[in-house]
Amino acid sequence: MSDVSRIAFSYEAVSLLAEGNSAAPTTGSILAHSEVEALGLLREQGLRPISLKAPAGDTRNIVATNQTQKITGGRITAQEQVLVMRELATLLRAGITLIDAVTSLAASRPNTRMGAALHAMTRTLNAGGTFVDALEASKIKFPVYVSQLAQTGEVTGKLASCLQDAAKQMEYEANTRKELINALLYPAVLVVAGIVAVLIIFMFVVPKFATLIQGSRAAKVPDISLWVINAGVFFKANWVAVAIGVVVFCILLGASLKDAEARTIWLARLSRLPLIGPVLIEGELGRWATMLGILLTNRVPILTALDLASSGLRFANQRRLMDLVSREVRGGATLADTLAKYRALNPTGLNLIRVGEKSGELAAMTVTLGELFSDAGRTRLQRLTTLIGPVAILLITVCIGFLMAAVMLAVTSIAPT
Repeated sequence: MSDVSRIAFSYEAVSLLAEGNSAAPTTGSILAHSEVEALGLLREQGLRPISLKAPAGDTRNIVATNQTQKITGGRITAQEQVLVMRELATLLRAGITLIDAVTSLAASRPNTRMGAALHAMTRTLNAGGTFVDALEASKIKFPVYVSQLAQTGEVTGKLASCLQDAAKQMEYEANTRKELINALLYPAVLVVAGIVAVLIIFMFVVPKFATLIQGSRAAKVPDISLWVINAGVFFKANWVAVAIGVVVFCILLGASLKDAEARTIWLARLSRLPLIGPVLIEGELGRWATMLGILLTNRVPILTALDLASSGLRFANQRRLMDLVSREVRGGATLADTLAKYRALNPTGLNLIRVGEKSGELAAMTVTLGELFSDAGRTRLQRLTTLIGPVAILLITVCIGFLMAAVMLAVTSIAPT
């Protein structure tokens, strides 16, 4: 690009060599094609920018700025988040500074939403913010434990290792969601097909028998047949209102599932159900144990690790339970005894925690426990999804059979004897 398209950014910055806040900020201007390039040039000059502004009222500058900020593509996917975390961890392991690593990743994704988010992280880091602050400034909806691990990595100096662990956990959860969606696809098709079949019978078949029973010894028609036929007549007469209601319900349900807080409420309610509840609870316990093991592996004190691990739990009742566990451990009780007291884990989990405490390998044992719970939850989920298909077929068959039986009872009741 030519010098004509460069923008004269005005800045306020302090020297990187200054200790603490002893140096007074300096002001000036610098030519660059974009805000990110200007930040990089200032860092090359040994300056840490406090503020950076483009001049207002310049048409050339507005066009250039809009071109650099033009974004294409859809939302940031879970796979993109995992990839960025892995790349960032790799760059940090190679000895590249955090700011340079984030800047490099942003430059490799021009005109994308992920690139824009990484640019926001670069600005925060250049302004002296922490990596946790940069994650918040990116507006990327990372899982809660990513911020927890990032904070741990910054405190312990093992940010690369913590980000690698975060990427591993994110990838596991993404694969689990993908497996669940694939497993539910066939049952979902069956359920939709069954609902369509029942609606067709209700709206086009059942109402035809209404004229047969009118004035034809209707008193002898069984009540169940009258209910079904009247329901069919109602659906046929009000199918527009019913269709609108179904569409509105689907839109509201979809919007609710997109919201993280509402989704957590739905999951908490599902966790109380007989079959799917144990699957969700084991998944949460697996998340808790894995996070605790990762934190302990990175030399985080056990009390801090317990608090961070429990804060990542999505279900309020489990979070309260683990908070009680953390409180008693802070009072001097052992982790295994406290977990046994509140029946927070099964016997296998308690044995692993107890062995870990006695052998000094609590971090490794909690990671193993997290893997066991995750595998158990996945096995339960596979069994549950395997049963959904046959159960859906059975329910659809029962519904259609019930409708046809009600219709046949009506026909036989008005037939001449």
